[in-house]
Amino acid sequence: MKTIKQNLFTTLLLSVLALIFSMNAYAEDGAIRFTNKAFKQVISKNADGTVKYDYVDPALVLPEDVILYEITFENVSYQDISNIVIKNPIANNSLYRAGSVTGDSTEITFSVDGKTFAAADALQVKDKSGKTWQAKPEDYTAIRWVYKKSLKPGEKGRVTYKTTIKSP
Repeated sequence: MKTIKQNLFTTLLLSVLALIFSMNAYAEDGAIRFTNKAFKQVISKNADGTVKYDYVDPALVLPEDVILYEITFENVSYQDISNIVIKNPIANNSLYRAGSVTGDSTEITFSVDGKTFAAADALQVKDKSGKTWQAKPEDYTAIRWVYKKSLKPGEKGRVTYKTTIKSP
């Protein structure tokens, strides 16, 4: 009788542990919900002559238009999440606008190849002949944000950047 109770207890304990570990795996896989939005910058003048910047849904995008990209991230799990990394490519038809990247509590780095990331002042470009030089904002192909805090359950964060649509 004692052996049956021990086996039953062991089976129950293993089942509970398996359930707990499967919940953690689920939380890890789907713990963060990302939302990406793009807005077209529209410039107008107020009656007093001051310039006003609005951001609207981009129904029509033309060369030289400025696009604001907004990425929100939300912790949809029941536990704090840390080590959140967001990588976003810059569209091939666009150029990154210098100084436009934002992200509270983030470390922001850039890439010229989509694989290697570094601070803007440490980023190098190498041409086919092997010549290297300091990368310029128009050389960037991707941006990476590393969120430096823990994101609590239900908490949201936001990062943004702007590009200009290239002329043909």
